[in-house]
Amino acid sequence: MRALGVLPNPQEIYTIHEERNAGLTPSQIGARHEISGVAVQQFLRLRTNTTLLTPFDLAKGPAGGSLAVPMYWLGFITASGRVYHRTTPHTVVLSLASEDIEFVQTLVRDLLRTHPAYEFCYSSRNGHQAYIRDRDLGEALTHWGVTTDPSETALPVDYIPVGTLSHFVRGLLEGQVRYAPFGGRSERSGHPSPRVPRLTIPGAPRFIDGLHRRLGGASPAVEGKVGPTSSEATAVVTFRGPAAEAVLRYAYRDPVRSSPRADRLVKAFSSEA
Repeated sequence: MRALGVLPNPQEIYTIHEERNAGLTPSQIGARHEISGVAVQQFLRLRTNTTLLTPFDLAKGPAGGSLAVPMYWLGFITASGRVYHRTTPHTVVLSLASEDIEFVQTLVRDLLRTHPAYEFCYSSRNGHQAYIRDRDLGEALTHWGVTTDPSETALPVDYIPVGTLSHFVRGLLEGQVRYAPFGGRSERSGHPSPRVPRLTIPGAPRFIDGLHRRLGGASPAVEGKVGPTSSEATAVVTFRGPAAEAVLRYAYRDPVRSSPRADRLVKAFSSEA
């Protein structure tokens, strides 16, 4: 068995679903992945209280309702927080700019069908934080691998449907903890100008490579520079000048959900459609 607390990655969880569809029992699947049959059953259970679909849910075919809003929030949460999967009920913890605290209420209304327990606190290390306690949402995010510090996220970008990638990217930009235009977590982050000289997105190297590749496929003008950091677990992709503008134009072409702090970007780029 694998070490206690070590989860299967998103690709393994996806495979667990495929193996169940192929007729394997939970105990057989567990033996393949070095986890218990009970753990397998937890990955396979239905999550009716959240509108956030897992990668396997998305692969099954068209879902009722728009995916744009859930994919926006997937990006926002990926950039600003993580799931504490070792605790019950899989609490989602977000780091927020002070201006985004009320925005969490929108997140809760969009992603959950019943009213969850959530609260806010202020950390001397991480600033304003929100704690959202809902098992279904936490487990759905675990299927996406949102269980690490945002700077080390390895979310499998290839599972995001083509038509919803721009919404994910918009959420990823708006949820940024450290980097402009929304990061910094100070009053200076404010309401970003459309004339942004540089965009930087952090994550695990495979996440950054996948995101850069898919953005380049979405728009030839989106040409960033991928670079390492001081840690082997992290990398960044940076877009400068015209490339930064191209990313914003792509992300805000149809902003069905966005932070109130993005009002200037929405006005500048959604009007071009």
